[in-house]
Formats: sequence, C-alpha cells, structure tokens
Amino acid sequence: MKEKLSLSPRIVKTWHHISGIILGAFIGFHLLNQLISLGGPEAHIHFMDHLRVVYRYPPVEILLLAAVFSQLVSGIRLLFSREKRSTAEKIQRYTGMYLSYFLLVHVSAVFLCRFHHLDSNFWLAAVGLNYHPATFYFLPYYFLAVTSITLHVAALHYRKTNSRWSTIVIAAAGTVTAVLILIGFTAMFSWRDAPPAYQQLILPYFGRH
Repeated sequence: MKEKLSLSPRIVKTWHHISGIILGAFIGFHLLNQLISLGGPEAHIHFMDHLRVVYRYPPVEILLLAAVFSQLVSGIRLLFSREKRSTAEKIQRYTGMYLSYFLLVHVSAVFLCRFHHLDSNFWLAAVGLNYHPATFYFLPYYFLAVTSITLHVAALHYRKTNSRWSTIVIAAAGTVTAVLILIGFTAMFSWRDAPPAYQQLILPYFGRH
C-alpha cells in the first residue's frame, strides 16, 4: 500500500524556518526604518521610499506575502504539536502566537490603506499611537510586536547556543528598540497630529478624547 502523503513535524519546522529567515530579513530593515522615526516623519518616509524599491517590487512582495502565509500556517501546525517543550520553546510558542495575530492584523491594515488609496507610510502606525483612546490599544500592540520578535529570536538563539548572557542582551535590545520606536512615532509622547485621511482609519472606531 502507498503511504498517505502528510507533512511530518520536521518538514513543517523546515518550512517554518525558511519562511522565517525570509520574513526576518525584511523585519530587520523594517525595524531600522521604524527607529528612523526618531528623526521625524519625513526622515522615516524618505528611508522607506528607498526600501520600497526592493520590497514593493512585485516578485519580492509576493515572496514576502508567501512567507507571512507560510509562517501563519506552519506556526498553527506547530502550535498543536504534542511534543514536550522547554522554557525557551514555550517562549517561542507564545511569542509566535502573538506575532501571528500581529502579522494578520498589520498586513490587513496595509491592504485597507490600499483600498482607501492611502500610502501605508509613517502615518498608518502613527495615527493609532497618537489619538486617545486608541493609544490604549496601539501602544501595547506595537510594543508587544517588537518585543515578541526579539524574544522569539532570543529563545531560538538560546536553544542553539545555550548562551544565557547573549540571549539576555538580545531580549533587552528588543525592549529598548520597542520603547525608542514608540518615542519616535509619538514625538516622545507629546502626540503627533496625523493628516485627516489617516484619522478616518481609526476615529470612527475609537473616537477621540
């Protein structure tokens, strides 16, 4: 009898790993772009325009979207694996769960901007971070996204090297990066005023106080 075709945990892990490398390369440059928000919206958008020459090139954009889809599907498959997990593996699991949620929402927001003929630039993130009460959702939303990425990487690094101190450095760097990004997007929490078109993305749902 022919064996039934199925994806073994090893194949799923390999698939998850490869798509993670592709997506991770983009995320690294994306986080650098977000840090440039410390120089203001114009600096952020200027740097983003240069990056978009690469990641908005249709074959590259399709590859990135495929990597996101692969991470979501393979991540869910690994989530329900019954293998025993170490603490580092549990951290990878829980941060991966949050990142799956974030990627789904974030990519949807980008396509929402396209539907409304808006550029998904600095102001797409900034509008949620600068208007109350939306800030109560978006501040932790973005903070947890950045820290989840670095904790995910830190946990993987620890599993590969068993190096406690370098793992702590990676995790700490993620926390600092997350705080700096929030400072940049909110003008050090003095709050920026977004263009009206971007305000309409959130104000109907959150209002403004």
